[in-house]
Amino acid sequence: MMLKTLTASVAGIATALALGATAAKAEMPEQINFGIISTESATVLEASFKPFLEDMEKSLGVTVKPFFASDYAGVIEGMRFGKVDVAWFGNKSAIEAVDRAGGEVFAQTIKDDGSRGYHSLLITHKDSKLNSLEEVLACDQTLSFGNGDPNSTSG
Repeated sequence: MMLKTLTASVAGIATALALGATAAKAEMPEQINFGIISTESATVLEASFKPFLEDMEKSLGVTVKPFFASDYAGVIEGMRFGKVDVAWFGNKSAIEAVDRAGGEVFAQTIKDDGSRGYHSLLITHKDSKLNSLEEVLACDQTLSFGNGDPNSTSG
C-alpha cells in the first residue's frame, strides 16, 4: 500500500507541532525520530517507508530516522520518553499517544487512490465451514477469534 507523501508545508508544520517549536523561534533539530509499528520485519518496513522518510528529510532539511517498535505501546512509550518525535498511529493509539505521551494529532494520510483509512479482513482456515460474514455472525459463540494486537482497532 503506497501512501501519498506529505507536502513540505504539512511536514514542516507537523514537525514544529511534534517538537514543540513555535513560529517565533523555529529551530529544527539535526535529527527527527519517526516511530513505526513493526507489522512486518524492520527490513521490509524500512524499504516501504524509505521514500516517505527521504521526502521528509528533503522537505525539512534534517535527518529522519525510523524507530521501530513491535506494537503501538512501544512507539507511544518511545514518544513518552523522548525517543520518538513523530509517529504514524491508528485511531486508538493516536488517542493514547495524546493522553500518555503528550502527542498531538496533526495530519491524516490519504492513499494514492484518494481513499482514507483501511479495510479489515476476517480470515478463516481454508477447511472452515464458514464462508461468509453472515455465517460468522450467526454462529452460536463457539468460534475462537484471534486479534493481532489487543490495542488495534482493526485486528
